[in-house]
This record gives sequence, C-alpha cells and structure tokens, in this order.
Amino acid sequence: MSASAYNIRRFSLLKPRYVIIISSVLVLIMIASTFYEYNLNKKEIYQILNEYANSMIHTVSMSSANSIISDREMESLLAQHLLSAAKNTARVDSLGYLSNDALIRLAEENDVFRINVFDKGGNRVMSSNIHDVHTGAVQKYAQIDYIDPILRGQKREMIIGLKEARMEKGNRFAVAVARPYNRGAIVVNLDAESYIGFRNRIGFGKLVLDIGSATGIEYIILQNPNEILAANKNVNELPPYEKDDTLRKVFETGETMYRTTVFEGKDIYEAISLFKIDNEKIGLFRIGLGMEEINSAESRMFRRGIITSLVVIVISVIVLSVIISNQNYSIISNEFRKIKTFTGSVLENMTLAIVTVDNDGRIKIFNKSAFEIFGIPYADYENKSLNGVEKLPGFIKELLGNKNQVKNLEEEFELNSEKRSLLINSAIVRNEIGETDTYSLVIEDVTETRDIQRHLAQSERLASMGELASGVAHEIRNPLNTINMIAQRMDREYSGRLSSDDFNTLVEILRSESKRVNGIIEQFLYFARPAKPNVTEFEVASLLNAVGKIAEIQTAEKGIAFSLEAGEGAVMTADYQQLKQVFINLIRNAVEATDSGGKIKIAHRQEGGKNIFEVSDTGCGISDANLDKIFDIYFTTKSGGTGMGLSIVRQIIIQHGGTITAESKLKHGTKFTITIP
Repeated sequence: MSASAYNIRRFSLLKPRYVIIISSVLVLIMIASTFYEYNLNKKEIYQILNEYANSMIHTVSMSSANSIISDREMESLLAQHLLSAAKNTARVDSLGYLSNDALIRLAEENDVFRINVFDKGGNRVMSSNIHDVHTGAVQKYAQIDYIDPILRGQKREMIIGLKEARMEKGNRFAVAVARPYNRGAIVVNLDAESYIGFRNRIGFGKLVLDIGSATGIEYIILQNPNEILAANKNVNELPPYEKDDTLRKVFETGETMYRTTVFEGKDIYEAISLFKIDNEKIGLFRIGLGMEEINSAESRMFRRGIITSLVVIVISVIVLSVIISNQNYSIISNEFRKIKTFTGSVLENMTLAIVTVDNDGRIKIFNKSAFEIFGIPYADYENKSLNGVEKLPGFIKELLGNKNQVKNLEEEFELNSEKRSLLINSAIVRNEIGETDTYSLVIEDVTETRDIQRHLAQSERLASMGELASGVAHEIRNPLNTINMIAQRMDREYSGRLSSDDFNTLVEILRSESKRVNGIIEQFLYFARPAKPNVTEFEVASLLNAVGKIAEIQTAEKGIAFSLEAGEGAVMTADYQQLKQVFINLIRNAVEATDSGGKIKIAHRQEGGKNIFEVSDTGCGISDANLDKIFDIYFTTKSGGTGMGLSIVRQIIIQHGGTITAESKLKHGTKFTITIP
C-alpha cells in the first residue's frame, strides 16, 4: 500500500472520541485566543485613553501657560504706561508747575484713574481727584505701606501692581516714582475692574472651565501643595501631596502618570502631570476621564468574544469533518506540488539553458543558466513578452517566434567581446487538437568543447607535421652534409690555385646557405622532438627583467615605448631558459609588427593559483582569417620567415601544461595571453 493510500485510510478510521478530543482542544485554543484578544483590545483602549489624556494635558498646560504669560505681559504693559504717566508728572513737578489742576489734566491726557502726590512724610498733598470725600469710610491700609521704600530713598520707582482700593470698593493697579529732590512720591492708579473682568473672561481659570465642560471629562484641576488653583467642578477638598504617593512622585520627578480612581462614586481614569512656567513649578494638572463608555466597550468585547468562541466551536467541528472528506484531494495536490517543485528545481539548476514560450509568445520558463549564458541580469520574466528581454540574441527570438523544429543547430554570438558557440535543440508540446501549446529551446554553451576540439585537431596536425618535419630533416641533412664537405674541400684544395673572386664568393655562398638550411633543419628537429623542460623554481621578476633588457635594446632601435609590470615576490616552477625563449620570440614579432611611436608591454599576475602573462603591442594586428593559423607550422606572413617561431612557442607552453591564446585587431595591435600553472 502506498503512503498516500495509507494516509487516506488512517484519516477515514478516525473515531468519534478522537473528533471530540480534537474539537475540545480547538475550543480551548479559541477561548484562550479570545481572552488574549480581549486583553489586547483592552490594552489598546487604555493606550488610546493615555494618548487622549496626554493630549488634553498638553493642550491645557500650553494654553494655561500662554494665558499666564499673557497676563504677565498685560501687567507689564499697564505698568509701563502708568510709569510713563508718573515720570511725566515728575518732570512737571521738577519745573514747579505741579498743581491739582495740572494733575487732572495729566490724568486725562494719560487716561489714568488717579494721580496722587505725597510729601516725604507720606501725606497726600495733591491729587487729580482732590474733591472726593470718603465720608465715614474706613481706611483699609496706610498708603505709606506701599511707597515707604521710595520715601526712604531706597528706590526711584516701584510697580505696586493690583491692590484693593484703600477707602472704597474695587481694585486698583498702581505704580509709584520718587518726586524730584527726594521730596516724596508720585502714585498713579488705574481702575483695575475692567482689567480683572477681561482677565477672568480669557484667563486660564476660564480656560480650565471651558475645556472641562467637554463630554467625557469629569474634572480638570490645577492643584499646588497648599490649595486648588483652578477647577471645573466644585472640588472642595483634595488630599495634600504628602498623603498621596502618586501626586508626590509626579511633583518631584515631573513624570506624567496615569491611574484609575473613584470620584463622586464613579470610576475615573486620571492623568496627572506637572505644570511649569519658565522652570517654575506651579502645581499639578489632574484630568479625570469618565469610564462609562470604556466599561461598556469592555462588556461588548467580552460578549463578542464569547459569541465568537461559540461560533468557532461550531465551525471547528464542521471544518474537521470537511478536512477528513478532503484528505484525498489534499494528498493529491501535495504530490502534484512536489512533482512541480522538483521539476522546477531540476529545470532551474540545469547547466543547459531552457527558454519556453507559450503559443502567444509569453515566457513560461527562463532558467538560471539562460541568464548566465546570455549575460542577462536576473529578472522575473514569467508571462512577459520576448521583446522585454533586451539582451536576448536576435536569432534566439527568431527561433522562439517561428516555433520550428530545431536539431543540433550551432550558432555563434558575442558576449563581452568574446565569441560564444551555442548548440540548440527544440522541444514542442502540443495540445489535444495538435496545436502548439509550448515551445522550448534547449541551449548548450559548447564554446569550451569547441575550443578543446580545435586544440586537439591543432595538436594532431602539429604532431603529423612534426613527424613529417623529422623525416624531411633527416633526408635533407645527409646530402646537405655531403654538399658542405665538398664546399670545404674545394675551398681547401683550390683556394691557392685559383685566385678568382667569383670562385671564393660561390664557395662562401655555398657554405653559408648550407649553414642556413642546417639551422632550419635544427628547428624542424626541435619542433618534432622538443627538449624536456628543465624545471626549477625562480622569481618571475628575474625572468621578465632579463627579457626586458633584450626587449629595451630592440625597441629603442625603432623608437618604440616598452613597459614591464612584474609583481615583486612572485615565484613559479618552470624551465627558465625555455620561457625566456618564448618571450624573446614574442617580443621580436611585436617589434617587427610595430612602427616607431608604438608601445609594447609585458604584464604578469597570479590568479587562482596560475601565472598569467600578457604580451601586447599597438602594431599592425592580424586579420581574422590568419588569427586561427598563426600557431600552425610553416605558416608565416613575413618574407623569409620559416613559420616555426610561434609553433615552437606553443609547443613549449603545452609542455609546461599551459595555454596560449591570441587576440588581435587590424591596425590596433595584438595581445598574447599565456597561462601556466
């Protein structure tokens, strides 16, 4: 029995008691979840209360502070106005023109209630209201109590401020200045009833009353350690700070605190905050918020939670029954998803590039290898048009558009200035009526495979040519030795008898040409049977510096700039002399290909455990047609050349387990790259 069938069988045999147990567990979980949700909502409600109370405290505190500062500013302006009137009176007094009539005129001009002039003993000697008679009035205080510092010469001016009228009902706002020559004091009064009424209409006490009348606010109180400064209710008595730890802590630390309390038999949520002006502690603001709506909301949440739990219980039982009946479908779906996921994972991680489109040309599959082969930045192309993939080669778009059967089609394209070879096959999926449902291209990057094949073919050609060269060299060397011996004998036996210059010239030409042919034969033999590398360890810099000295002589003769980049301390193991021969051959070719004013450069770096050499020039370059032939034996484009130089260079590099490649562009130069382990 399969695992899927076993699972279906197991679920189908569930007994009622198991269903009850599972349902009970679900019910307990849901009840716990409901109560958790209830507590979470309750916490959020209290958080909202905190924010609301905080906002109210901030509003009341800022408004009250502004109101008090405004009162102080108004008092300052009033005081400055009265002081100005008093100083004007003092100037008139200093001229000796002061009289009751003058005081009346000054009071009218300065819009003040009364100007009184006192002698040094504190007796009123002049007044702008001298005719007022307070019959039977009782003096509430002595005027000298307020102006005594001026009479004794301690102050030149004073702001007395708000005070009760001395002989009648009402309040006054007064200032005083010294008379000229310390002859007493001048007191200027302003009737303060209108000022007090205005302040009561806009002051912070009225502000507290207005804000406190808002719905949901039970009270707003400003309380200092000794008394209630303002309140929106008739709060007759509050506990002092010393008897309330919360109030004392807020007053001492300035931290805003929240608590639940009872006020007039109601549950109250109270916020307490310190009220300061210019770092002066004025008192505590206490805002009480009614909790009727909150308690009602909590009750609703609790009832809703219970109802939700009951509904969930019923749903749980139903769902459990449905789950049992749908097990087969779920298992099949899971198996399908697994197969789909596995297939998608295989396609995504294949080394072959897969590009699939539907019948409308929308991309269905574009795997990771496709991004890598075509050098396209990763993006989600699923269900998008082929035109949205900008870097996709045109021949790929054309194949996907035509949807023709393709088998072992080989195409080339350039990626980052490097030619890549692709082997392309197609796969077509058709629907039930024979129409193309999806069309896929399976693309393999065979660049390295083709390079290996070319190298193998080239190696085979070189081996065949080497064998041929060896045979030809041996066949030529024997008659060549005979010719050379005859030339020597002729020179030895007939040189004294025949004095003809032509004879000597012919003998010399015969010997030199025999020597040259022998040198060519030596190269053939070296190519056919290269010497085994004499491997030693040496510093790369020492090799390149030795090559550089030879190169500098050759380049200097033609006016070519030569540069060398050899990392200090780099060490490699190879045949020193053979590698030196390689670089000398490459430099000689570069010098021959480069005109005066050009550049030749040798550079070395170590990368991935390999030594990489680059020999580059700015010479005439090599055509694309000849670039693939330059390492072939006997191939040369130079008159008098043997075509052996680069063949021997490649043979040496191969014997060292390395590779050599060439890049070139006509009229722009050539670069040889040598890689040796």
